[in-house]
Amino acid sequence: MLLALCPMLWKRQKEAEFRQKREQQMLLDYPEIVSQFTLLTGAGMTVKNAWRQIVRTYHRKKQQTGIHYAYEEMAAAWNEMKSGIPEAECYERFGSRCGLQLYLKFGSLLSQNLKKGTKGLRDVLYTESAVAFENRKREARKKGEEAGTKLLVPMFMMLGDVLLIVVVPAFLSMRV
Repeated sequence: MLLALCPMLWKRQKEAEFRQKREQQMLLDYPEIVSQFTLLTGAGMTVKNAWRQIVRTYHRKKQQTGIHYAYEEMAAAWNEMKSGIPEAECYERFGSRCGLQLYLKFGSLLSQNLKKGTKGLRDVLYTESAVAFENRKREARKKGEEAGTKLLVPMFMMLGDVLLIVVVPAFLSMRV
């Protein structure tokens, strides 16, 4: 019975690892997406054209950079827009498919932009971009601290080796 549960537990663990990896990658991609979007809309592009441009750029670079799940969700939303689904609904679906609060906020921001107009969108996007980069910096610091903590055990093991190399010959020379 235990052997029958092992593959199921292994599959669940792999799925959880995949979800965690996906979320982590999406969190890292968020500042870049918002920054690109801010730049393109600030340059005069419409929201839909900026979305299309980001997706096209991703597809050109996909061979070199590999799959990025946030951009894949953007491509799916773009395909929905091309198939005739209303633009605002596509942005909201994008946010819900991503499943992260940041993307839900971004999708609803773009959807509200279509309903209320572009007034103030640039300022909101600049603010969102700045907040996203601050969050990314905070995450980078956190990962750096975690890496430092993980390196403590090997460092203490090396300290033990060095002490053995220094102390053992000293004790051996004292006996002679």
